[in-house]
Amino acid sequence: MATFTPPTDNFVIPAIIGDVTNNVHLSKEERIANRLGTHIHPSGRGRNVFLLTSGTITERQPSDYTTISKVYYGGHANDITTTEATALTAAGYGAYIS
Repeated sequence: MATFTPPTDNFVIPAIIGDVTNNVHLSKEERIANRLGTHIHPSGRGRNVFLLTSGTITERQPSDYTTISKVYYGGHANDITTTEATALTAAGYGAYIS
């Protein structure tokens, strides 16, 4: 059985930008700790991929949940069938199937 791991966006940085958060000035210790976070590389954020009942594959979550056939959760290895693998490859996600 094949697995599909949806693509990720690598822009999540675990640091607060600046010296103020929610209109509160950070203490000296918090500012020092915050500067350490700037040395951490951005981490991935998984994108959900939706298989609709019409056979369409999209990353935009539909407002009508009855049109969703299956959700491939970002950041997870999702087991897929050969039919789903064919549809995902045709939609441009072939590189994410193993």
